[in-house]
Amino acid sequence: MIATVPLGQAPQGVAYVPGAVSTGEGLDNLQPSGAAALSIQLKLSPPGGKATTQVTLFDQSLVQVLQAAVTGLQPKQPYVLALATQPDGGGKLEPIANFMTNPAGAAIVNTVGPIRQVVEVSTPGTRRYLVIAPGSPQQLGQPVQLQMP
Repeated sequence: MIATVPLGQAPQGVAYVPGAVSTGEGLDNLQPSGAAALSIQLKLSPPGGKATTQVTLFDQSLVQVLQAAVTGLQPKQPYVLALATQPDGGGKLEPIANFMTNPAGAAIVNTVGPIRQVVEVSTPGTRRYLVIAPGSPQQLGQPVQLQMP
C-alpha cells in the first residue's frame, strides 16, 4: 500500500518497511553522520521578554543550514531575519532571509551560509547577532526579536 502522509512544512522524507527488523530496536549500526549531525541552538526573544523563536544551526562543513521556528510576531506580515552588529539590534542590519508570517504570527525560515562563524565569534567588530525585523530587505524596521545571550 502507498499513501500520502501529511508531515507539515518542508518534510525531508519518510519510509516505512514493515518487518524490516525482526529482532531488537532496529538501531544496530546507526551512527551520527559526522559534521552534519552537529548542531547548535539559539533563541530569540522580544527585547526584555521570554524566548519565542528557536533557531537551529546544522553544520555542513564550512556553512550551516539555519532553521528558525519563529513565533510571537504579527500575523500575515513580512519580516526579515538579519544579522546585527550590536546585541541590542542596533547598528547595521545585514538581511539573510525574508519571510511572511502565517495567520498565527509564525513561520519556518530556512537559509544556508557561514552563520555560526559570525554569531559565535568573540572578537569585537566581527561578531554578529541574529535579529528579526519587520519589513523587507530594502526597508527594515526596528528589530522586534533579538538573539538571547
